[in-house]
Amino acid sequence: MGFLSFGSKKSKVQKMLEDGQFDLLIEEALKDKKVREALFELLSSNNPGVVGDALLTITNLVENSPDLVKGHFSEDIFRKILSLVESRNPYVRENSMTLAYTIVKKYPGLLNKYRAWIVDELRKLLDAGDKNQRGFVLMIIGELSLKELEPDVKSLVGVEDKVILPFEGKKWVKLGDIASETLEKLS
Repeated sequence: MGFLSFGSKKSKVQKMLEDGQFDLLIEEALKDKKVREALFELLSSNNPGVVGDALLTITNLVENSPDLVKGHFSEDIFRKILSLVESRNPYVRENSMTLAYTIVKKYPGLLNKYRAWIVDELRKLLDAGDKNQRGFVLMIIGELSLKELEPDVKSLVGVEDKVILPFEGKKWVKLGDIASETLEKLS
């Protein structure tokens, strides 16, 4: 790294993502804050493949070096990640769900300061989201113990629609079963 390494590394990181250099990118991200910042900048890219790959790379960083990336999760970044759950692109949608769930599991205390708007956003997704988005939201509600959403969760207990989520044991599961699991976590 040069003495005068100013500016964003966004184009370099995008090229690495496009070339499938994930291992090298993770190595560099572990050493260089500007590389990590570029990954977060790329969540706003117009290329869904780049966005999905950036989400995947950030998830890997959170799982393997949670303390290193914790400071990058501002309210705006978490809002961006949650908004990507509504993407029409399945690669982006699934990777945003995976990253958001990983953040919830690794940094539950960090999210407490965002609790009010998280509750509002999750309530909107429960109302307007598709069955898979609702299933994902139910999992987040349970993990964060968002008791204020309990009535909304109860309303989904009998739903027979089957969801496909990017998590172990959550493929072809009834939405109502996920709602029941969430209620158990809330009690």
